[in-house]
Amino acid sequence: MIKQKISVCNRYKMKIRLPLVFLIVLSFLPSCSSENETPKIEPPPPPAVSVPFPEAMYVQNGCASCHGMGGNGRGTRTQLLSNSRIPNFQDKSTYLYGSSKEAIAKSIKNGIPGTYMKAYSHMRKTEIEAVTEYIQKMQK
Repeated sequence: MIKQKISVCNRYKMKIRLPLVFLIVLSFLPSCSSENETPKIEPPPPPAVSVPFPEAMYVQNGCASCHGMGGNGRGTRTQLLSNSRIPNFQDKSTYLYGSSKEAIAKSIKNGIPGTYMKAYSHMRKTEIEAVTEYIQKMQK
């Protein structure tokens, strides 16, 4: 009688396992497509964009968020800083310490006390020079 129960149990397990194995095998089979279906073609990737190093440093270090992409002093954070004077790089008279290459580099490296311009002392000399070059190109 015990042998009979075991064999009935094994038959029951086999009935469950076979459909399960069948479903697993089906899931790995390649799907069949009809002949009328057109193959889907992936669009080509967008072309690579090359940004000059000075502009990349200006954007990457967050200069554009306050000073704007064109350096006009109207960046995305301008409204948050409405009570402070943000220099317009296009107008040399708005620079606190001067518009020369040395003065701009010093302002970037050391920041400007009493303003939102923080020190970017973590930047390498070549990076500061690149940002300085980009700012001077904005001057009119």
